[in-house]
Amino acid sequence: MEENLKKLLTNPFENIKDGNIKDFQKECKKIATKLLKDYCIQCGNKYYYFAEIEFYYYDKEKWNEEWNEKTYPRNNKNAGDFFFHYSGVDICFYSKFEEGKFGGIFIRSLKDENGNFITGPSVCMLEILNTCFEQKMNPSLEKSQNDGCIFCKQPIARYGITYKDKQEDKKLCFYDERLKAKQKNEFANAKWDYTKNTNGEVKGINKLVRYYKRFE
Repeated sequence: MEENLKKLLTNPFENIKDGNIKDFQKECKKIATKLLKDYCIQCGNKYYYFAEIEFYYYDKEKWNEEWNEKTYPRNNKNAGDFFFHYSGVDICFYSKFEEGKFGGIFIRSLKDENGNFITGPSVCMLEILNTCFEQKMNPSLEKSQNDGCIFCKQPIARYGITYKDKQEDKKLCFYDERLKAKQKNEFANAKWDYTKNTNGEVKGINKLVRYYKRFE
């Protein structure tokens, strides 16, 4: 991993005072822009480009709110470490749980060398793990331009996160606009994809369609 990126991930939010969410979002955007446009995950001779990522970070000295358990308590993780967990895989910031400072960048979608999108956190994690097993290599962050990446005009809220019984409105998810266009085209007319009660009454659109509709 390039030294500049490692430094950025080691102390990413040092200039933020009192956990200001707008300043936090600006810093996240800087890192997201770098990752989506200039970096990839290398597994042996295969490369995966970032297409959709979410930011999670907690610092007890800066955040004037309780720790939200959605931010996993990563411990003894160095900047740039891969962290595999039951929801998927993260690129870690420098994290020490006992210091009350930890977090990472959650991977939701990737793009392979052929331009195919790999969507879903668990699917991305399995793709990386299986490729690394085949290549007999650990994953690494490498400098590699993502040709044609169209960085999102506006970030969106992290998916499925509730805090104090309310849907979170922190816009900390960044993505490639080409992913949005592809998914919008695929799911725009997905009228069939509804959750129904046992009597056949339509209850609402299911989780998959709700996920894609958040890009609208």
